[in-house]
Amino acid sequence: MQFITNIRQKMIGRKSATWVVAFIVIVLLIVVIGIKQNSEISEEELVKKPQVTVTTPFEFSTEQSVSLLGNVRALSEARITSERSGRVVAVNVRLGQTVTPGQIIATLENASERASVLQAEGVYDSALALSAQNEVGVTQAETSLVNVQNGAVSTLKSTYNIANGIVLSDIDAFFTDPNSRVPGLRIDGRGFTEELNSRRVSLQTSLPSWQNRVNEVSQDSNLEAEIQYSKENVQKIIEIIDTFLIVFDKQDNSTRYTEAELILFQSNFTSLRSTLIGLQTNLDGALTTLQSADESLKRAKLQASGGANSASDAQVKQALGSLRSAEANLAKTILRTPVSGTINSLSVKTGDFLNSFSEVAIVANNSALEIVTYVGDSERNLIDIGDIVMIEGEFEGLVTEIAPAVDVSTGKTEVRIATEGTDIRNGDTVRITKKVSDSDASLDQMVRIPLTAIKFEREDGSVFQIVDGKLEKRPVELGVILGNSVEVVSGLKATDEFVVDVRGLVAGESVEIAK
Repeated sequence: MQFITNIRQKMIGRKSATWVVAFIVIVLLIVVIGIKQNSEISEEELVKKPQVTVTTPFEFSTEQSVSLLGNVRALSEARITSERSGRVVAVNVRLGQTVTPGQIIATLENASERASVLQAEGVYDSALALSAQNEVGVTQAETSLVNVQNGAVSTLKSTYNIANGIVLSDIDAFFTDPNSRVPGLRIDGRGFTEELNSRRVSLQTSLPSWQNRVNEVSQDSNLEAEIQYSKENVQKIIEIIDTFLIVFDKQDNSTRYTEAELILFQSNFTSLRSTLIGLQTNLDGALTTLQSADESLKRAKLQASGGANSASDAQVKQALGSLRSAEANLAKTILRTPVSGTINSLSVKTGDFLNSFSEVAIVANNSALEIVTYVGDSERNLIDIGDIVMIEGEFEGLVTEIAPAVDVSTGKTEVRIATEGTDIRNGDTVRITKKVSDSDASLDQMVRIPLTAIKFEREDGSVFQIVDGKLEKRPVELGVILGNSVEVVSGLKATDEFVVDVRGLVAGESVEIAK
């Protein structure tokens, strides 16, 4: 029995060894097959060719676009800053609140400024009251001047009447025909006959003229000139009276008049002379009074308001200027928004101390946005006012403004774009693209290719063309860079094919054209 048992154990051991050997063989077969497959895959990968895209300058020009970055901002935006330092005593708005023009954002401590305004208002009211008092003085001076003018008119009329009466009643008594060309003296002229005749003839013209002017004179006339004219006429009559006095004195007993009559004539003419001198005195007095009243009115107007150089107006203006200055200082403590919109930023709270020109808030109309971008000289030639551009490739924008000159700080030209897109917000940075048509920048007159198609060298560069499935280098002469493209001056025609992207590729490399 022991023998049989030993035989069975040996048989079981042999079977186990056989299974182990079989398992190892199977594993080895699997590994060998896997290695072979991996080797085949690696070989396939090693022989795989790069795929490239080719195009022509003409096709590229029709598909080209300009790509820019722009900043979104509100069409109406204001940064509220403090013009002076001070402690914030009140903040009247909250972040995100909608405000209207003139609405108070915050208030600084301003007790002294309010007191200054109150004091300036008192000074201004006092100046107005003084001006009103001076107005009364002007009215009185005007009334006085009118009275003086009326008195001067009366003096002119009475002077003419008296002087004319002396001529007609007293002087003409010694002429045979006073209004003729030779009046004819009734008394021996004693050498003054021709002179007296001549003076009487001159009165034939001056007296009617004087009468006409006196009849037309009024308080609105140039009374000073009228008074001077009357004095001249009175003086002419006085000179005639003086000549007659000389003639009377030279008479003797051989004349037609007795000595008593001559003495009476001398007495009468002396009295007439005194009367005429009195008329001149009255005229001088009227002139002096008139000038004095006029000066008084001018002085009153200088003191009152309304004149060109009014002292009252000057005082009122000075007081008003002080009031406006005080109000301006007070206004600097009350920070208001100049535009309507939304509070996008609020950087203060009650109790803060602000320095001068500290930013307090930003107010913007977030519903009316525009995009601002800057372009170089090359892109500027491709963009015009009225062009349609794409914002983030989703919605359209309209080029509304292009700066006429280059911004010195950026070296580029500012371009503004209006859009009705609702997916952008104030402050966003967005990508702007514009498709370039054949007519833009004279595309039909130049060959342009993308910058990615150029293998740049120290001077100019080269493009790759595919010849018999391999990359072949073709030198080109480059011109100006226009956005994401470059002008090819020579070496490539508009219909020649080239590889669009040569990054990572080398000349002589086998490639496949992407389908």
